[in-house]
Amino acid sequence: MENKHQKMLYDILKNFEGMSKIDSFSLIHKIEVLLYYTNGPLNLTEVKKIITSEVQSEEIDPFYFSILPNGKFCEFIGSNGIIHIYKEINRFLPDWHIFNTYYFKAKHLPLDLQKLSRRNLLQSFEGKPYQKKIKTFLLKHKASKKDLVTNKMLLLNI
Repeated sequence: MENKHQKMLYDILKNFEGMSKIDSFSLIHKIEVLLYYTNGPLNLTEVKKIITSEVQSEEIDPFYFSILPNGKFCEFIGSNGIIHIYKEINRFLPDWHIFNTYYFKAKHLPLDLQKLSRRNLLQSFEGKPYQKKIKTFLLKHKASKKDLVTNKMLLLNI
């Protein structure tokens, strides 16, 4: 039995040949998130449906962390059911707001971590149910604007 698993692991890892270690970790994380949403035993039709359609769960990323292509980790800082927001962990710079970089995952794209910017938000929600709310929010605020009292991202209130 062990030999069968070793062969299967080797066959899978052949597809990773030439990839950087961090890209491999990122892909494995995406696979973990995808597997979270599937029912067992695995069915490729179901997997394809999950990849190409919206996730029906309230959870976007059940692991609450992510790894950037540059190898840095991002910590989960909040969600509202349609979006998860992450903050890049930078050990070398002070924790001042000017040095903070934020990323997000959307409910309809749970495997894609994108930099939190006006353009990325508009592109990600184009043609989706929350497009109008996102546009209205971005007309009034910056994408990474926080409430001065609670220090919560205003984007999470939509």
